[in-house]
Amino acid sequence: MRTIYENYRGFKISKEESTYNAISSDHVIFSRWQLSQVLDTVDQYVDITDPNTSTNSEFGLPQN
Repeated sequence: MRTIYENYRGFKISKEESTYNAISSDHVIFSRWQLSQVLDTVDQYVDITDPNTSTNSEFGLPQN
C-alpha cells in the first residue's frame, strides 16, 4: 500500500494494487479505480455531510 495523501479533507488516500482507497478516522471507506474518482467522491461526501460548506444560495447571497 502506498500513501498518496496523508490528510485529504480528513481522509487518508492510498493506492493498493490497482485500487485507490480513501479512509476517514470515522471508518468511512471509499474505493475507486481512478484517483480522480476517489477524490471526487470524498469531495462530494464532505460537501454533503459538512454544514459549513453548504452551497445553498440562501446562505451565499448578500442581504440588502
